Amino acid sequence: MAKKLKYHITKSGVKALILLSIALTVALLLPYTLFVLQEHQMYIDSDSYGIISFFQFRYQTKYALITDIVVLLILSVTIVTTIKIYHYLKSNHIFSELMQSAEIPLFILDGNHQLYWTNAEQVSYLTNINHNRALALFLADDAAVGKLNECFATGESQHIEKSFKVGGKTYWFHITLAKLKSKNLVSGFLSDITELKSATNKIDNQQREMQMQNEMLSIITAQLEVQQAAMKEQNDVLTEQHKKLELQARMLKTNNEELELRNKLITKKNIYITDSIRYAQTIQEALLPSEKQMKNFFENFVIYRPKDIVSGDFYWFAVTDQYIFAVMGDCTGHGVPGAFMSMIGVRLLGELITENKIDRPSVILEAMNDKIVAALKQDTTENTDGMDIAICRFKRVFDNDHDYELKFAGAKQPVYILRKGTTEVEAIPSDRRGIGGQAYSDVFFFEDYDYNLNIGDRIYLSTDGIKDQNNLLRKRFGTKRLKLVLNYTSTEKIADQKRFIEEIINHWQGLEEQRDDISLWGIELGNKMLMPENTL
Repeated sequence: MAKKLKYHITKSGVKALILLSIALTVALLLPYTLFVLQEHQMYIDSDSYGIISFFQFRYQTKYALITDIVVLLILSVTIVTTIKIYHYLKSNHIFSELMQSAEIPLFILDGNHQLYWTNAEQVSYLTNINHNRALALFLADDAAVGKLNECFATGESQHIEKSFKVGGKTYWFHITLAKLKSKNLVSGFLSDITELKSATNKIDNQQREMQMQNEMLSIITAQLEVQQAAMKEQNDVLTEQHKKLELQARMLKTNNEELELRNKLITKKNIYITDSIRYAQTIQEALLPSEKQMKNFFENFVIYRPKDIVSGDFYWFAVTDQYIFAVMGDCTGHGVPGAFMSMIGVRLLGELITENKIDRPSVILEAMNDKIVAALKQDTTENTDGMDIAICRFKRVFDNDHDYELKFAGAKQPVYILRKGTTEVEAIPSDRRGIGGQAYSDVFFFEDYDYNLNIGDRIYLSTDGIKDQNNLLRKRFGTKRLKLVLNYTSTEKIADQKRFIEEIINHWQGLEEQRDDISLWGIELGNKMLMPENTL
């Protein structure tokens, strides 16, 4: 058990001791003062008054000097002693009040580190951990004991901060040690700084975060400075480029003015050339047979779509004494070059069939080949222009099993037959040799193919423009799809079939550019054909 405090000095006690000291001083000085006053009266009454001073009169005897010295010594000792007693009692009074405080946890240890005194029973604010428990943990710590021994040995105050873990929770305490000079005792103040330490740690963390942020800001600032330097350099470069661009702009303005003038000239020439081509279109269309003219002999339709105003495709129709000829040609190229070749083809067909009376399709193809090779000097030049062509010759007959005879010859261009009452389109193959361009006349010869047909059968002549047309997916229309379309629309009248086929082609092409000239000629055999005068 800790010892109780042996004395307790209050404020009234301190005042009483001081008053006692003052009373003793007065008791000593009062008789002495009366004695000195009596001597002073004796001095006035004596014969020596005015001749010598009072002190010379008084110190005529040796006892008076000794008495003054003794009184002064006693008075000095009394005053000094009173002052020391005052300070001593005052300090003991404060320490006494500190010990009795109910707000400060205080303990006193002796030289054996045993608890001499504590106010633990009075302290109420250490709610986290018991005071005695905290003190026991303190005395069990080697570092704390070392500080305690140092305080005993040197007499200097010591400050200790320690953490203790109790029940899984860490508590922090601050202990101040001070040696009592009157005895070999050490007093200590115990403070719970757990919350303060937590707040300090938060502040430290915030300071570290602020330091990291400052470092980041420094890095960002450095980067910004580098970027600013780079931007300045880029601005210099841009300024130089801007000057160059201004110079180029002036030059471009001059060039644009020249180009504008040239564009006006080109536009003017284009208008003139386009007008010329459109006039050529009028001439080309005039050379082609009309549907009205052909309807005098059979029901038919023609889909004719040039890629560039004028076309390299052509179709030709002629009637002789015994036969009706239907021809479809596809010349090399399209536009103006193809149109020139198509005019050559139309001219040669008129010369060979109408003027020279040649009526066998294979012979007509051989003659056209020779004339084109000669006209374009293909034997002596590198010119390879030519055409693919299909020639159909119809003859009306009166036989029990058929109504028409078809003789066909083709140069890389087939025809398609759809017999009445069937659903299968029959492709009549052509020879794999074109007209002009290639010197195959000594190796391959054109052949004629004969077919028997009846009223209601349909024959289709087509160039490869419709088969080569692609859609948005870059997929070709193809021969198979063409045959399916012809079969699908065959139940319609020949005039309506044209409209359906055109809608299918338009839907297939969509927004894609037309790749080549497109031509399709459909013929339905009927009773309008001329009566033959004789047979071949």
